[in-house]
Amino acid sequence: MVEYPEIEIPPVSKENQNSEDKPGKNYEKKDEEQEKQGKEPDIRSGPPSEEFCISCLNMPEEQRKTMLLEIQQAAEKILKAYKVIKEPEDLLKGEWFLKLQKPEFEKKLVIAKSGEEVFIGFYTYSGETPVPDPNFVLLSQYGFWYPQRIEEKFEETVASFFTGAYGDYDFLNIVPEAVEKFQAFQRDFVKMLEDQEWDGQDVEVIEKIMPKD
Repeated sequence: MVEYPEIEIPPVSKENQNSEDKPGKNYEKKDEEQEKQGKEPDIRSGPPSEEFCISCLNMPEEQRKTMLLEIQQAAEKILKAYKVIKEPEDLLKGEWFLKLQKPEFEKKLVIAKSGEEVFIGFYTYSGETPVPDPNFVLLSQYGFWYPQRIEEKFEETVASFFTGAYGDYDFLNIVPEAVEKFQAFQRDFVKMLEDQEWDGQDVEVIEKIMPKD
C-alpha cells in the first residue's frame, strides 16, 4: 500500500490572520481581457478561472509553458519520461504517484497528486515517516498548479490558504509576499533538478501509480 506524503492544513499564523482582515485578491477577480488574449496570468492574484485553465490544456506546448510555473514544467517532463502521463489532460485523471532515487543520493524525489494537492519535493525517511527537504505543495486547478506552501524540515511557508471549507476557492486567500518567495525558491529547485538529471538513465523508479480515468 503506497502512502502519500501526509497532507496537513497548517494553522493560520498571525500574519495570515491579518490577511483575513485585509484578504488578498480572490482567484475569481481576473482581468478578463488578459484571459481572452491568452497572456500569462498574474500568479500573485490566485489561480486563473476554470475556463482559462482548461483552455491551457489545448494550447500548443510552447505556448502553454509560458502559463505555467517552472516547477510544473519540470514535473510534467519527469512524469512523461517515466510514462506516468502522456498528455497534459492526463493530469486530470485522478491521483498519481512517482518516487525516484539516484545512486549515492540520500533523498528521494516524490512527485504526486492526492486530492486537489500536488507534491513535488525531496524526502528523507525516518523509518516509514517521510520528512520534506524541501517539498512544494500546489493546488491543482484544472491542470494548472498554484502555490500553496513550501514544507521544509523545520519551517513552513504558506502562500495561500482557505478560510472557509477546504477546496472552496471562493475562500482562497493569497499571501503575495509568500507567493513571490515560492516563485523564487521553485526556480532554484528546478535548476537543481535539471543539474541532477532526474530523467536520466541512472535513476531508479521506487514506486509508481498511474492515473486512472
